[in-house]
Amino acid sequence: MSYLRIVGVFIASICLAEINGQIPSNSLSSRSKIFDKLYQPKLKIIGEDTIYIRPRWFFPKHAKVQYAGSIGFFSLGFGYRLWDIYEPTLMYGYLSENFGGSNVSVHTVSLKSSFYLTSEPWLKHFWPRAGLLINWGNTNNTFRKLPPYYPEKYYFQNKIHAAPFWGGEWYLPIKDKHFTGMGIYFEFSALDAYLLEAVRTNYVNILEIWSLGVGVSFYIH
Repeated sequence: MSYLRIVGVFIASICLAEINGQIPSNSLSSRSKIFDKLYQPKLKIIGEDTIYIRPRWFFPKHAKVQYAGSIGFFSLGFGYRLWDIYEPTLMYGYLSENFGGSNVSVHTVSLKSSFYLTSEPWLKHFWPRAGLLINWGNTNNTFRKLPPYYPEKYYFQNKIHAAPFWGGEWYLPIKDKHFTGMGIYFEFSALDAYLLEAVRTNYVNILEIWSLGVGVSFYIH
């Protein structure tokens, strides 16, 4: 599965689903006149049919800034909310000697598929969530197929990884013309290679493979 295929799946999920508002769906503040015009449905008549075109369907509904958490030392991304329970986010992460203590610079593109586990928040603000990361890493020592100078099955491919995660977000509505609210979240994630080693060997403790990430979400009108 290549990087282009990951991006294609992300775009297709947006085009095939109706994009709903973020939590909460009703804004606490009216938008400016410019934003109202951008959001106003356009009417188009084709023959005997009347079609309403929803503008700005492609515009992201949230932005995230994250520290750590299997994507990189620092990552940021934009995404949507679909079907009231699913939140896809396309993120870019960076890891280097200056940011994270790595000997090489690692650029990671990640499709974060996050699912809300409850229909209502706990304590009126906390939303438990779980999901899956699909990471595509790019550096000078990542490979999708095992190089010929390694014995067969000696290493895992390390270019594409799946990483399940679980966590939650504390959401706070805000009164602003452009944002409906913000959230502070945490996530525990584990790469597929670590999970496999924890299951099939005694050398890796399953409690030690989880990586903690923390971040901030900004929900957009």
